Amino acid sequence: MVSDDSQILPGEYLQSSSGKIRSRNRRRLLNRLADGGATVSEMATDSGIRVPHVSAEVRKMRNDALVDSDMPPGSRGAVIHLTDKGWDAVRSDEWSRALEALPLPENDNQICILSRDGPNLLIGLMGPTESPLILIPDKPPAVIDSTESSSGTEGVPWSWAAISERGPRWIDLSSMESRSSPLPMDRSRIDTFSEGRSVIGIVRARLLDEVRPIAVAPGRWFSGPIHRPVPPLPENTMHRGPWVLGTCHKMSPDIRPRTAVVAIAGDRLPRSMLLKSSSSSAIVIANLGGIDVSSIHYPVESLDHWIEVAHPRLPDSERSKRCQSLKDRILGNRRSKTEDSTWRRFRRDWGQSEFTSEPISPGFIDTRGIGSAAIESLVRWVSSVQERPPIVVDLPSDIPSDVAISLSSHPSLRMVILAEKSPHFSNLDQLSQDPLRPLPWMMLELRSGKSLPVKLVDPVTHSPDSASMQSGGISDNDLPAGIRFLIEEVEDQEYSSMIRSALSQYPEGNEEWANRMEASYPMAAWIASPPRTRWPRWQRLGKRLDPRWLVMMDFSFLPLERLSEAAEVAPEETLEEFSEKFGELLRETPDSALRARPTMDSRNASSGTSWVAAQLLANSPWLPNSLHGDLMKWAVDAWLCNPPEKSLAALQGVMWLYTRVDMKSTEIDGILREIIERGRELEHGNELLIWSNLVDRSQRIAELEVEQIGPILYSLPPSWWSAISPDLLFNMLEDDDKFEWLLMNPVPWPAAILRKPGDPCKAPALNELRHRGCDPELRVLLSRRMRSRVEAEGTFPGEPYLLDLLDSLDSVFEGRSPKIGRTHPLVGWLAQPLEKWPYFSTNECISGDANVAERIMLNESGFHDGLSESPTLD
Repeated sequence: MVSDDSQILPGEYLQSSSGKIRSRNRRRLLNRLADGGATVSEMATDSGIRVPHVSAEVRKMRNDALVDSDMPPGSRGAVIHLTDKGWDAVRSDEWSRALEALPLPENDNQICILSRDGPNLLIGLMGPTESPLILIPDKPPAVIDSTESSSGTEGVPWSWAAISERGPRWIDLSSMESRSSPLPMDRSRIDTFSEGRSVIGIVRARLLDEVRPIAVAPGRWFSGPIHRPVPPLPENTMHRGPWVLGTCHKMSPDIRPRTAVVAIAGDRLPRSMLLKSSSSSAIVIANLGGIDVSSIHYPVESLDHWIEVAHPRLPDSERSKRCQSLKDRILGNRRSKTEDSTWRRFRRDWGQSEFTSEPISPGFIDTRGIGSAAIESLVRWVSSVQERPPIVVDLPSDIPSDVAISLSSHPSLRMVILAEKSPHFSNLDQLSQDPLRPLPWMMLELRSGKSLPVKLVDPVTHSPDSASMQSGGISDNDLPAGIRFLIEEVEDQEYSSMIRSALSQYPEGNEEWANRMEASYPMAAWIASPPRTRWPRWQRLGKRLDPRWLVMMDFSFLPLERLSEAAEVAPEETLEEFSEKFGELLRETPDSALRARPTMDSRNASSGTSWVAAQLLANSPWLPNSLHGDLMKWAVDAWLCNPPEKSLAALQGVMWLYTRVDMKSTEIDGILREIIERGRELEHGNELLIWSNLVDRSQRIAELEVEQIGPILYSLPPSWWSAISPDLLFNMLEDDDKFEWLLMNPVPWPAAILRKPGDPCKAPALNELRHRGCDPELRVLLSRRMRSRVEAEGTFPGEPYLLDLLDSLDSVFEGRSPKIGRTHPLVGWLAQPLEKWPYFSTNECISGDANVAERIMLNESGFHDGLSESPTLD
């Protein structure tokens, strides 16, 4: 809002209005020359005025002593520059336009447009700006009452403009004198408000969107927006990436590129700042002079590329032989003789460098002290694999074109730093030094041609902008299940802010930032940890964090030697994920079992050790034969010490192990009895307890309670309980309470009941139990129960399975083809003789309930002669 108390009125300065430049072309050209000397053609290009008109106006200005040149008048290519009189004309024009902005407001944050010429603006400021970007409303701000806490710009679209000179020039309009800075307002003095303000800042700026319409009249003061406007850069590509390049304005999200950036920086200082900004969770190949970081060992795989550079004329077989002997020698795996010429070149290029055969994690690879061939081989190495962590390369100018081209198109490239522009990287957005502002400001030029100043940030000291996450940097779907609820439990506002900052860095993470947060904000530190450092951080923070946070642990970065320690505290949902990943690892690299096997007495096994033992047993068919003895002794005992809730796979692994050795059936029965007895002792929900109940009640089905029936049907495979399914369903249909349970719970009854008599039970300890086929009486009882529900089918989840079973039995009893099923289109064919089955395509077989699909695919019909009999219920 503008104050009306100012004692400085526009009428007092009318005598200065003669300084305003009336000619638009002259003013545009003088303003162009205020940015620096230029030729006539350059002035025409920059101003948008045709060359003949520029030449004519230059002649006039030369006659008026406003401009001069470094060559005689009329010379082609002469550079035109302002004279002192020309500078006075520019300043006089600006001051005259500044007078039209009177009275000046009291608010230091207010801005006005003094004049506009296309995209070029002359801006008036009441106070210094923190950023070289300025926000301009597209339409005039509303006039508001002084008592309202509003800027008058709510709901107004905003345009971004970049200041095109080093900073504002401050003018005291009361004396027409220049000031070095604005005079601060002393709000403790009453006369401050009675005298009004007289110092204004003037600065030239240019709209980023040059054709954007703006309807704000010159001299109209306005404040900036309260809420964030549309960012100055494309939001999807420049504000939603995994790392923070820099900032440009407090009302803009952090700049987080999603694609690679090429930085042009010849000096050491900007290169070191760029490396710091881009290094988070990345593989950095660069000269680390001026950066206080530790370098990791060189990857031994890079020698595969170095040998090609060092010996380009050797045959592939000879190069391979020399490379392998070189690797053996430097890694010390075995005594190996290396060709003298290869060894000399290696020492020349690599010196006393140390190498590693371990997979390279994100970190710094220092190129100081190694030769150009070694640097080239490192770049070739990092470009050779598509699935890499983010890549940052300080690329020397003598790198071959094919290497540069390969690097420029690498999907993991984050930033490449060059001493000068290269056509090989013209497809990337470009950073270069800002000609107007010192570091850490740089100019970012997009491939679209838009450019603006960007302030580089240090990832160690910069707290990421939480709004980047809120504006789309991360969604609920990007977080592991359950994490959002843990975050919502945090009530402290400051803590919540830190967590939002941490989320903006997930999943790549920021190790330096996380280290700073660890002591005061452990949850934020855990979220912002890079995957490779999560486990060491958990060891430090585990007692301060809810175990549910372990769901964020990437199994591939969890040391196998510590797997039992993690399983000790991990919640069930995390253990399920670990089980899947650990199983995949054991099947790909069976020797991993040696690293994961805890060195703990099986009789005193912790819950984590028992879980690892269960996983080893579950995957025993894929493990080396040499481990089977240890599995049958140590693993079984350790597993039964604290059986995990999910233990069926371990039970099946035990049965597989004992059936492969020459063991009497009585011995196997004894082992099974031991497992059954252990299962009876376990808590509700444990799969061993559920299996034990099945074994105990397999001959006394009527004794099974609903609390026991549900877990058996849901937790155990149908092939384990299908043998008792006809009797079980018959019993439940006779009981009203159990019938209600049947209606409410979807159970694959058709796949379990429609089996031939004699079909074996697959459950351990019940291998002698056989399916006796579907009794015709079951159809009659099911029909009576379901008759009243046929018209209202679909009301309850369990009805489709019961109705499909009834239709299947009715069709074979009535001697007709089956109907299309509800749970599976082909379910009715399970009750038909196999010779009546037509051909079924694969798509038909798998389009429905998985248990029915399995029976159809195996050509397993449940037809027997008793299905067509007419029973009479007693």
